[in-house]
Amino acid sequence: MKVLQIDRQVVTRALVLALSAWVAFTIATLVHAQNAYWAAMPVWVVAQASRGVLFERALLRVLGTLLGAAVGFAILHVPVHPYVQFALLSLWVAINGGLTHVLRGVHGYGALLAGVTAAIVVIPAVLAPGASLDLATARVECTLIGVVVTTVITGLATPKSPSQAFFAQIRDLSADAIVYAAQVLRRGATEMGEEKQRILSEISEVEASARLILAGSFEGYRRLHDVDSLVVGTLAVMSAAVAFKPEDRAAAEVLAPHLDQAAEGLRAEAGAPPSGGPALRGGPSVFSRLEGALARILEANASLSRPLVGATVRPFRRQLAVLAPHREWPQAGRTAVAAGAATFLAASLAHWAGSPLVVQAAVGVCIFSLVLGSMALPQHIAPKLLTGVVGGATLAIFYRLVVQPAFPAPPGLLLTLVPFLLLGGLLRAHPRTALAGVDFNMCFLLASQAGITVAASAMAVVGGSAALASAACLVAGNYILMPRSSVRQAKETAEVIRRDLLRMIEPAPGAAIEDWRARGSRQILRLSLHLGHAKDLGGRWPKGILAVLNLGYAIEQLHEVPDAVAGPVKPEAFIALRQLAEDPMQAAGALRNLAGRNPGEPLRPVLLDLAEGLEKSADLLSFGRLERSAAA
Repeated sequence: MKVLQIDRQVVTRALVLALSAWVAFTIATLVHAQNAYWAAMPVWVVAQASRGVLFERALLRVLGTLLGAAVGFAILHVPVHPYVQFALLSLWVAINGGLTHVLRGVHGYGALLAGVTAAIVVIPAVLAPGASLDLATARVECTLIGVVVTTVITGLATPKSPSQAFFAQIRDLSADAIVYAAQVLRRGATEMGEEKQRILSEISEVEASARLILAGSFEGYRRLHDVDSLVVGTLAVMSAAVAFKPEDRAAAEVLAPHLDQAAEGLRAEAGAPPSGGPALRGGPSVFSRLEGALARILEANASLSRPLVGATVRPFRRQLAVLAPHREWPQAGRTAVAAGAATFLAASLAHWAGSPLVVQAAVGVCIFSLVLGSMALPQHIAPKLLTGVVGGATLAIFYRLVVQPAFPAPPGLLLTLVPFLLLGGLLRAHPRTALAGVDFNMCFLLASQAGITVAASAMAVVGGSAALASAACLVAGNYILMPRSSVRQAKETAEVIRRDLLRMIEPAPGAAIEDWRARGSRQILRLSLHLGHAKDLGGRWPKGILAVLNLGYAIEQLHEVPDAVAGPVKPEAFIALRQLAEDPMQAAGALRNLAGRNPGEPLRPVLLDLAEGLEKSADLLSFGRLERSAAA
């Protein structure tokens, strides 16, 4: 046991999972549900480390299954050629595959199940069109049985979400950010690069997991706005510190101790009211920005520590920051195209071949394409998925050919599954094998078809397992050989940042400024997350990750300068800013020349802020463009 590092907690969880799967299968068998093994399958994916995520995934699995079964049944009854039906199915799969990267938190799981269930209903109907209704009904019945059993049995043994520990973690990161800001004011940003990367990387990871940790709870979702405000305030404090100029250094050094005190208070007293301190009053505009950001952090922290009562009144009345939802549109597009195309080709091949084995492989291709496509980093999951599928399919051959024929009916049949489910439970419960354990159990049940009374030849059994394994090799091998690149995702995020800034410099920006306020911090978080995952980038992060927020703020200030005061200089400044993506240093030089020709207030300081923002964020604004230019 010590060699395998299987402790009491792993054993207990394994027993709970095995019991849930066995009870679900037993109930489905006793009520004579078609494909009773489907009832045991939800256990391995619905079960989670925290109760809130478990409940929410259970609900989404039911809703996704119902929707997918209804759509699949509807597609089969559209009076068109089968290839047109496959095109409709691939479109549905593509939409839901894309939604897994658009819907937040665990909500994408519902879309995943809607796509998978429709494929399970439509593709097997190639050989048995009249059985589509029975197949859809059985899928829904078994899913309901499995979800109810899992929720009752596993839910009782699953702890609540560690929300308070999560709040403490993000509070500590916010305090680290305030300390970072204080050190920048004392020493300058150039000496704090590694610490900045650490804070940005960790806070992006924490924020990305917020909706999973707080899932399944109305209180948790109501706290998310406070979490967003805390994250936005944290980034704002760091960026405001970077914006201090050398001529402000004396005032900055006086201000730094107040930030240290705020960080200590944040760690020591959860409900501290927002208080900027006398050193934050007056002075340059960056002082007021730092004051507002610090007050936002303290207010959001106090709100997180305050019990929710009804429609909680926020005593400080400061407008909460808005953090744009996470939307990975390029990734969603790639997943939609890949999953949709794979589904159409696989289903068409199954129709042309007319072989049950090809049909089974086609279903596998669709399922694995959706599952891996929904992952942020599928190249890390693909080898584990492949290992689990091959292991489960191999063990299924032994069960179907050796064990099940000796005990074809209950209660012997039910007892034969116990050791296999216990093994699956251990694999799913152990941290090192948890991911592979999901696919091991799912494919063991699919390939063994436990409870099926129809006799099958050894060739058919081996062929069915081989079909699933081949589908996994095809899809997982694609991601292993051509992995999704974190570097490319980082470059795409940088492109979004550039595009949002260019939208802001239009003469009539419309909603672009409001969008930047919400999206700017979000894109910095996504960029930091991708860079943290991009091992091949090493320690070379593009400079200016925080300075780009100051650039957006300066563009907003330029819009606020009255046209009557600015005269013809304001349009010239916008013309110069249009070069921010092509040549940010040249644009900065043009703005400094404009500032030299206009020494008066309020335009000159804004022009200098714009020039400084471009200079400091030039590396980020050029990130990914040089490689594209060289390739062209």
